[in-house]
Amino acid sequence: MKGSQVECCLIRHGETRSNLEKVYAGSSREGLTPRGEEECRLLGRALKGRGIQRLYTSPIERAVRTAQILVEFLGVTPVREDELREMGLGPWEGLSEGRVKIDYPEQWRIWNQSPAALRLDNREPLEAVQERILSLVRRWCDIHRGEILAAVSHVALIRCMLLYSMGRSLNEYRSLHIPNSTAFFFEAHVGTSDGGLKLELGEIVRPDRAALA
Repeated sequence: MKGSQVECCLIRHGETRSNLEKVYAGSSREGLTPRGEEECRLLGRALKGRGIQRLYTSPIERAVRTAQILVEFLGVTPVREDELREMGLGPWEGLSEGRVKIDYPEQWRIWNQSPAALRLDNREPLEAVQERILSLVRRWCDIHRGEILAAVSHVALIRCMLLYSMGRSLNEYRSLHIPNSTAFFFEAHVGTSDGGLKLELGEIVRPDRAALA
């Protein structure tokens, strides 16, 4: 086989109170809601038997808890990976969207119209977020050749990876809906000639939310 490749499944962590209240949680240590925990169990059942050999997780609590639940179904020990952490939010961390609109009106306008152009002290630009996840996937291609792995992460990294796989601009970032407890399967391949990373989105696996009714 030329180059190196893996199948990687990126999973958004389960529902939190901040998600419901539209708060920028960032590195918050909050856990999952009861519904979030149950949706993770439903996702675990949906992923069981798919041959996942490794499980990585962001070190942030809501992702760690999601991985702990998935272990029950995947049977692999989760490994914490700092590069899977949420985007650095700088002064917006812990604020609601409503508060941001009031306190940072011009930056909020940029974030909604041209999010890749937003620059704030101590806030991670989207280009840096995208390069962080793509560099990690390249490393996985090298060290986990031919394997199937899963990684629990956050909305920003998943959006950036999806946009790259579709050849779309980071300015379309806010157009993508990434539900909690949802898994996105990618075929990732690094070529031998130019070292370029190719990503192809495959199946999207969601929990059977009807089972919660």
